[in-house]
Amino acid sequence: MGDIIPLRSDPLEAPRGDVQELFQRDRITMARERRAAWGRVIRQQRLANGLSTRNLASRIGIASPGIISAVEAGRGRVPEGSLVGWAAALGMEPALFAAGYLAAFEPDAAALLLAAGTATEGEAS
Repeated sequence: MGDIIPLRSDPLEAPRGDVQELFQRDRITMARERRAAWGRVIRQQRLANGLSTRNLASRIGIASPGIISAVEAGRGRVPEGSLVGWAAALGMEPALFAAGYLAAFEPDAAALLLAAGTATEGEAS
């Protein structure tokens, strides 16, 4: 027949594909945590204003309070074109609301904008 050729297997060295998969899972987990944290802020703000999900949905002009619940749970995004409405309904500064939203869903873009704002402020001093 033929000789059996032993394969070298080093348990401490993961194949490249496994490392990439672990890295991707970690990124997904971090994204979920960021979105859930931002959702908790929204929920706290809603409760502080004495609003139910139905009341908030009505103030924003959203047909379903389920959208509010999904956003608060970090599983949904604020519908396009409604950031200002959400901020107003929650009594939040629109720019701060948008910054929190951007940090939760697009952290790279948020970091770039923050860096650009810091550079502009430094130049103005």
